[in-house]
Amino acid sequence: MKDSWPERFERAGLLERAGLLGGGAVRLLANAIDKGLDRAASIAVEAKEAFDRELDPNVSDARILDEWDDEDDVPDA
Repeated sequence: MKDSWPERFERAGLLERAGLLGGGAVRLLANAIDKGLDRAASIAVEAKEAFDRELDPNVSDARILDEWDDEDDVPDA
């Protein structure tokens, strides 16, 4: 029968405890990296889909309505 992690930790010596804690930290880090990569991949797919939507020839390009260089010259809204 398999012991639970806390039971194994209580029976373990100093070196074994360090190994158990290190293994847990590696597992936690691996899960965080995996979730981060999954999120980055989904963002990349969403960005590609948004880019492809904007390639529609029926959509007109954006136009610059107003332009200014200085903060003092900003038109009142």
